[in-house]
Amino acid sequence: MSISPHLNEETRPGFQNYSLSFSMISEELLRKHGALVHRYEPQDFIYEENQEVEYYFQIISGKVKLNNFEGEGKEFIQHILEEGQCFGEALLFLNKKYPSNAIALCDCEILELPKAKFFSLLEEHPQYSLEINRNLAQRLYYKMLMSQNIFSKDPHVRLIVLMDYFKQIHSTSLSDPYCIPLTRQQMANLTGLRVETVIRTVKLMEKKGELQIKDHKIYY
Repeated sequence: MSISPHLNEETRPGFQNYSLSFSMISEELLRKHGALVHRYEPQDFIYEENQEVEYYFQIISGKVKLNNFEGEGKEFIQHILEEGQCFGEALLFLNKKYPSNAIALCDCEILELPKAKFFSLLEEHPQYSLEINRNLAQRLYYKMLMSQNIFSKDPHVRLIVLMDYFKQIHSTSLSDPYCIPLTRQQMANLTGLRVETVIRTVKLMEKKGELQIKDHKIYY
C-alpha cells in the first residue's frame, strides 16, 4: 500500500485526528519492586544485539534508539523512544535474545527491573498488563505502517508516514506545525533512505508548502 502525496489528512493511512499518549508504570511502583536507576551517556549501549534478555526498561529522562548495523556498518533505526516510554518488554515474554541494540542518544536515566520481578509486578498489578499490551500494539502499528511503505520508490511517501506518526503521537494540535524531533540522518536511518535523499525531498516538500524549515528544524 502506498500513500498519495495528494491525499488529505483523513485518508492518509495511520493519520488520526487525536494525539496518542504513552502509558507507563509508576516510578514509585517500579522502585518498590526492585528497579534501579542506571545512567548512560550519549552512544552508550544499554544492551546489544544477541544479548540475553534480562530487564524491563523505562526511560526517566533522555532518548534511546533501537537499531541494527549491517555488515558494512550502515545503520537502520527501528525506533526512537523517549521519556516515559518503556522498551525491552516484548522480549521478556519470549525465550529469545535481543534482535537489536539499544543505544542512548543523549544523557539518559533509565529504570531497569529484572525479568522475574517484572512478572511479579504484573501478577500483583494486572492492570499494567493492559498498558503493556497497548504500548506493544502501538509499536506494532508503527511497524506495519513503515513495512507497508518501506519499499516505495517515492521517498516522499516514506517521509510522510514517518512524520505523520511522530506528529500524531506527540502533538496536541494536528492543525498546528509540529517540530519533528529527528535529524536528517535519523530520518534516513528510520526510512532506509540516503541522507542526501532526505535532504533533497524535505527541501522539495518545503517548496510545495507541505512543511516549514526554521533554523534547520523541520516543522510539519
